[in-house]
Amino acid sequence: MKKGILINFIFVILLLVSSCNKKSVSNISLLDNSGFDTIINGKQGMLFTLRNDNGCVAQFTNLGGRWVSMWVPDKSGKMTDVVLGFNSLEAYLAAGEPYHGAIVGRVCGRINDASFNLDGLTYQLAHNDGFGKPEKNHLHGGIEGFHRKVWDGTTFENETGEQGIRFTYTSVNSEEGYPGNLDVSVSYLLTNDNALRIEFRAVTDQLTIVNLTNHVFFNLNGEGNGDILSHKMKIQADKYIECDGELIPTGYLKPVSSTPLDYREIGDMGKGIYEDHDQVFKNMGYAAAMVINAYDEDSIRPVAEAYSSTSGIKMSVTSNQPSLQIYNAWLFDGKDVGKSGKNYVFSGGFVMETQGFPDAPNHENFPDIRLYPGETYYHECEYKFSIQN
Repeated sequence: MKKGILINFIFVILLLVSSCNKKSVSNISLLDNSGFDTIINGKQGMLFTLRNDNGCVAQFTNLGGRWVSMWVPDKSGKMTDVVLGFNSLEAYLAAGEPYHGAIVGRVCGRINDASFNLDGLTYQLAHNDGFGKPEKNHLHGGIEGFHRKVWDGTTFENETGEQGIRFTYTSVNSEEGYPGNLDVSVSYLLTNDNALRIEFRAVTDQLTIVNLTNHVFFNLNGEGNGDILSHKMKIQADKYIECDGELIPTGYLKPVSSTPLDYREIGDMGKGIYEDHDQVFKNMGYAAAMVINAYDEDSIRPVAEAYSSTSGIKMSVTSNQPSLQIYNAWLFDGKDVGKSGKNYVFSGGFVMETQGFPDAPNHENFPDIRLYPGETYYHECEYKFSIQN
């Protein structure tokens, strides 16, 4: 009898310890698995949930390897979901903005005239960029890019017990026009210092080009809670990549000084969007590629930070990539309704995408995005959340 009581006591203690290790917070509204239990192109859609020791929660789906939620504390201790998204796979596929939280590739951004040259061969890609009619350019990996693929997903824990999810996908030779079979792995790790670390890896059996990113939209007041124009932003960039009216790089790197893209000192995200400048769509905003200072592919360094005085939530970004794409979601028109039932309005989110230079294969002066057999593409970035009073 006493032995049975002792066993039950030990069992209860173990349950309590386990509960304390991954703290549960009551005001978090997790997405439900039922919205993601869908067969797409013969593969099972799934939802994955990661927790850390502080009660933060991040959720993901294998459709596009998407980051679908991120619950972090605000200055009052209330947990807030700062990632925009939807509560079902059907909603993701039907959304006016198709890239929410997705892995974007093989090459993110735009490729001029949907073509590039590699070792004397010209490769033709899909003309799928609806910005700047007619659709002459290539955007974000093509019509059926990585954002629409159902990836294989496996959860893991690192040596300190932090939880992660690893997505893998094989892009076959000539998919969307790209050469070579490309094996891609993207891992997300939720750390105990309230950061989400992303590691992109890829190997190929033929010379190809690779430039991967995650197209997550943030609102540090909580997804669906108005616009982000009063958020503060700082970027470690003295220059930007000049683009034409179709957002195609001209090849020139211009100083940010005396432009609306000067965020060397912290300033409002909405500053300058009503100015006359060739890199600003007046009364709308920017979709700009910033040149990160002191780029070194072998080192991780501070890239940018964002902050909301309303919530007190600060986000710090680090990466080993040479460019940061910023965009204030000026194409949001309120028609997409997010996971909490709120409309995603003009400038209702922002992106900070670490990546290589856009249209790099067509500019010899840009950092190279070619990948050879025997090499491994590696891109690391981290979004760390904290409170700034």
